[in-house]
Amino acid sequence: MSPLPRDGNDPDHSDARDDDALLGSDNDIEEASKLVRGEPGIWVWLLVVSAGISGLLFGYDTAIISSALLQLANPPESSPIPALTVAQQSLVTSITSVSALISSLCSGPVSEYGRKKAIFAAAVVFILGAVWQSWAQSVQGLVIGRFIVGLGVGAGSAVVPMYITELSPAHLRSRLNTLNTVFITLGQIVAYLIGYWYSRTPFGWRPMFLLGGVPAAVQIGLLFFLPESPRWLVQHGYVENATSVLARVYGIDQEQSNVADRRMLSHLVRSIERGVRNETELASTSAKWKNLFGKRSNRRALLISGGLQGFQQLCGFNALMYFSSLIYAMLDFKNPTLTSLSVAATNFTFTLVSLVLIPRVGKRRLLLYSVPLMAVGLLVAAYGFNNLPTQQISTAQKENSATDAEPAGASSFYAYVILFSTTFYVASYASGIGNVPWQQAEFFPMSVRSLGTAIATACNWSSNFIIGETFLGLMDKMGAVATFVLFAIICAAGWVGIYVIYPDTEGMNLEEIEALLSR
Repeated sequence: MSPLPRDGNDPDHSDARDDDALLGSDNDIEEASKLVRGEPGIWVWLLVVSAGISGLLFGYDTAIISSALLQLANPPESSPIPALTVAQQSLVTSITSVSALISSLCSGPVSEYGRKKAIFAAAVVFILGAVWQSWAQSVQGLVIGRFIVGLGVGAGSAVVPMYITELSPAHLRSRLNTLNTVFITLGQIVAYLIGYWYSRTPFGWRPMFLLGGVPAAVQIGLLFFLPESPRWLVQHGYVENATSVLARVYGIDQEQSNVADRRMLSHLVRSIERGVRNETELASTSAKWKNLFGKRSNRRALLISGGLQGFQQLCGFNALMYFSSLIYAMLDFKNPTLTSLSVAATNFTFTLVSLVLIPRVGKRRLLLYSVPLMAVGLLVAAYGFNNLPTQQISTAQKENSATDAEPAGASSFYAYVILFSTTFYVASYASGIGNVPWQQAEFFPMSVRSLGTAIATACNWSSNFIIGETFLGLMDKMGAVATFVLFAIICAAGWVGIYVIYPDTEGMNLEEIEALLSR
């Protein structure tokens, strides 16, 4: 079925805001969605699961390095790779952030060849990186494998939210995008479980890395059953295909559809066409940069989204994700990998909690409540470290126990203080700042959305690199107490920034958000 012919005098569409369309402006979609007669079925959820595997890969790679470092820091005598120094551990950990930063910035042009193609390419790259890591025979080979994996992770983290947004029914869009964050936390849990399973296996880090390619292979298979983004199809002249995809998204049988259903589909396609025409006017890169930095509302959108993404990493959370096994080994827990599972499980649980809290409490209020609790958790952890006999990280492999995660040292009380305080910190993080920044697309109009979100995501990965590269050095030179106090100070500064610049946008459509940022 073809869309109705465009008519500038059409009363149904003359008031639509072109630059706020993704599948059209919010007003267009809300009006059209009222006409929906069908309900999206399992096909839409299959779409999210298939695309969300990229989030799972993101989480898996973030967490699996924590378990692998324990073995790489104290390998068997027959290992071709010598024990990694602190500097080498930092490099192996942080190099993925560098390549993810590069690929996230390049993902925009690549996605213009097709959202599915970009996700497919990211999955292939991730598989290549997983195989390369698992067969590495030198530190240099390991670094190269980690770099390749980062390319896949960065591309997936940038393209998948765009793909989900452009294919999701309007009334499910926010929830389905948030589920991508849930997949990230689920990937972290899977990584710690696999890390625990291979923790007592010689060269267990090899299967740890290799198994990361399995979800990517599954994703490649599922992508064959999924359509291209309707917006990309319209942009390249496949209007009939786009209409068919939208009908499947909204659960409409085109052969038996009524007038209202056909009107809704036409309305959605017209909204996409308007958005595509508006973007064409800003097709050149220089025009998009000029619009992004030349318009007050866009500058504020970039400041807010980029600031939140940077703060999400600089507050120190991924220091726990990357190095929790080393930290708990320092505390003399008999099985630091199993103990680290508490971090991932807490992150997953409270990410689900945030799904309930955000629509009820609001994003701004939730951040203002949760960030101070993060600082409290960090300060209590610093207190625990202050009372330990030593604050020096030991990378020696601890004796693992399949059932016992109790600390073996005499300072077990303070080890538990640190364990509970870091768990409290993670719960506070996952409830707010761990989730909210990834909803950044709402701040940008369509004309600069891809560029604005790419820059904001780059802020995340660059800050991620800083944490991965410097954390072990800070612990070694400053000590754990000063390091955790520093993160608490960053949380306090982040809270001030949120209070000053982050607006309450709950319940607003894109036009209202843009007007708010213009003031």
